[in-house]
Amino acid sequence: MKKSLLLFVAMLGISMLSFGQLDTVIGFTFPVNTGLDSLNANFGDTLNLGYDIRFESESAGTQDSVTLTNGATDYAATANSWENGMNDKYFSIKFKTGYYKNLVLYAKMRSGGANPGPKYFKVQYKIGGSGTWTDVSTDTVTVANDWTTGVINGWNLPSETWNASQSVYVRFLSITNTNTAGNTVDSLGVVKIDDIFVLGENNTGVGENSLMNTRVFPNPANDVLNIENNNSVSVLYIISTDGRVVSQFSNPAQSIDISNLAAGNYMLRMISDDNNVKTQSLIVE
Repeated sequence: MKKSLLLFVAMLGISMLSFGQLDTVIGFTFPVNTGLDSLNANFGDTLNLGYDIRFESESAGTQDSVTLTNGATDYAATANSWENGMNDKYFSIKFKTGYYKNLVLYAKMRSGGANPGPKYFKVQYKIGGSGTWTDVSTDTVTVANDWTTGVINGWNLPSETWNASQSVYVRFLSITNTNTAGNTVDSLGVVKIDDIFVLGENNTGVGENSLMNTRVFPNPANDVLNIENNNSVSVLYIISTDGRVVSQFSNPAQSIDISNLAAGNYMLRMISDDNNVKTQSLIVE
């Protein structure tokens, strides 16, 4: 499974940290490019694992094809036919948030190369299939021919989406007919999206986090990190402040070597086999 793409939280915001421990409500990392479930969420609450990502036109009321091509690490959801798509064509996901609050959104978008797609997007949400699309933020997502420009880094979803009794929909809507090369988007214009995650705080306390008793020390650290209760950790990432995964350890040992890391501030991200997540800061001296 493409756990390496959980660097969606690589650039954790202060708002997320203020909420404490957040669970994965739904997550898409597209680890494989074939099969009936290849477009489905592969992380999150079991209620959401069957949901897929879609490419839609509001005016036509139709869906178009989504393929899987090279992504940030493995694969990414990819669509063309963005021509005349301003305020009309979008990627969309849906999920249930019945016992989650303090929701935050992460994603990465890319457009460019030989067949550039739209340059600007906005993120909107609605509650239920007949709800009204509403902006998540006044910020615009500007995309380019890379995976670092069009990053949605912990945008807070409005409280209306918390504990919702109906499905929540989020879409990534093109708001321009100009492509990343400064020309008009044509039918070959491509946009990719990857590492889509919604995190939230579980209200119920059900499903105690299996990483609760896992401790990483010392902090600050020099050459070695020790992991207490390391058997609970399936993968551990060390992430720089600019969003890069600088070290990755699968089934880490009780002690791991960090002598290659430059002095500075980092984020530790631990994930268990049952998709629980624990995040903490790390200082390397």
